[in-house]
Amino acid sequence: MKKKTIPLFLLCALLLAGCQKGEVPPAFSQLPEPTPKTAQELLEEQPIDDTHAAFLVDTGGRLGTLLVTVERGEQNPEGELRGYFVTFSLWDPQKTDRPIQVMESEMEYGAFKHYDVVDANFDGYQDFGYMWFMGNQPTYWEYWIWNEKTGQFELEPELSGISDPFFDAEKEEIRGWARESGASEGVNTIHMWVDGEPVCMRRIEVYRKGAFDGTFVLTVQDRIDGELTEVFRMEYPEGSGGYFDERTKWGDLDYHGEAEGS
Repeated sequence: MKKKTIPLFLLCALLLAGCQKGEVPPAFSQLPEPTPKTAQELLEEQPIDDTHAAFLVDTGGRLGTLLVTVERGEQNPEGELRGYFVTFSLWDPQKTDRPIQVMESEMEYGAFKHYDVVDANFDGYQDFGYMWFMGNQPTYWEYWIWNEKTGQFELEPELSGISDPFFDAEKEEIRGWARESGASEGVNTIHMWVDGEPVCMRRIEVYRKGAFDGTFVLTVQDRIDGELTEVFRMEYPEGSGGYFDERTKWGDLDYHGEAEGS
């Protein structure tokens, strides 16, 4: 018995007719949905060059790991830094048709591509920082804090003024250090989060007494009744280096000076 065959042109016509009636041929309706790319796969696709950067932030929240892309734009000739405009775009790997947040900033040229992913406010969610100024030692960063309720990052301006910040999760302290010379003159700061804001609890400074005076002065200020108040001052002769040990002691917020007679 001879099998009947349907000519190819007739088969195409039948399929076309079905599509025109709004019907999807079974062969096409059974195609699987494309699998979304992972955050790591998206990161590997991003351009990394003099004007582009990218990194991941595992927020630890309901949106999980997100992609941050960074694009450096034009220079700002009128800005104090003479820096460059920068755009941050935040991407959800599950929905890549548009960014879920766009942030803008300005930074000095040499600071571009320096980022930090850290729990800056010790709430269990990861935040991110981006350097906006790179000096000989003092480096300054902007930090965006993750808000789990809104699903967005929020800039914390107070952190932008802390040089070379270190986030101590165990003590829940933010330690800053800005060096002023090879003799390790400079300012140490210790911040803590109070009512959702970073507050400077102690400021330690070492400086030369005068341009032609080799004496070093160590001062310590503690926050008392809402204000930084000097609680210690000591002078050290040139070459003694005595301020190194004393400054280290005051680096512990539980230290409040030696008791009299000790």
